[in-house]
Amino acid sequence: MKKVFLFVCLIILVCVSFSQQNNSPLTQVDPAYFFTHSREDLIRKLVDLPCGIKADDPLKVMLKKIESFLITFVPEKEYEDDEYAKAANIQALKSVVQGGYGIGSVLVDQDGNIIAYGHNTQIQKKRSDLHAEMTLMTNFEESHKAKKYMNLYVYKPGLTVFSSSEPCPMCFIRISTAGADTKYCTPGPEDGMVTRVNCLPPSWQELALKNRVEIGDCSPIMQKLSHLLFYSYLLDNRGPH
Repeated sequence: MKKVFLFVCLIILVCVSFSQQNNSPLTQVDPAYFFTHSREDLIRKLVDLPCGIKADDPLKVMLKKIESFLITFVPEKEYEDDEYAKAANIQALKSVVQGGYGIGSVLVDQDGNIIAYGHNTQIQKKRSDLHAEMTLMTNFEESHKAKKYMNLYVYKPGLTVFSSSEPCPMCFIRISTAGADTKYCTPGPEDGMVTRVNCLPPSWQELALKNRVEIGDCSPIMQKLSHLLFYSYLLDNRGPH
């Protein structure tokens, strides 16, 4: 009888584990979704969002509808990082509205509080290095509050850079050098560095993996929105030609 009971418990545990695996944010969005190479494909995906966007909406109208959706969006409690995904996406949208690339980033302290914000300003300021994470970290490090969280140029334990999109090689290396954890809302299938840590030289791999490096626990809608904001430059072909 005991063996039967233990067997039943084992089956239940396996089923629960399998169910949780299938419901994780990583499996709820088809990986193919994160490849967008044309304006038509981008618009189709934007129309499918619950933002009320129409295919013939002007760019300003699309952005206004995304803004309204983000402002009223209530982070889903079952996803522990949805609050940060929303904040990073709001930053990404700021950049798009300014004529820049749609990537945003926030800095989270050990208690889960957002202590700094940043977004991509490459186009706006004509600077090749001003990715969202670079802007975030520079603004933070030059602020008065940084003294509380830093030891010279290294961050004290517990800080996390949370980005709307997977950090590129440049940004990921800087985050790793500063000693912060790295989390992001949506994968960067073409240029994301976090999923390519094994491409780094051994010493850099060791440095990067001293801290937490992972995709955030975000709702599918936040993941999709992060991806589409990243590729929003396709709407008006902004950027260098």
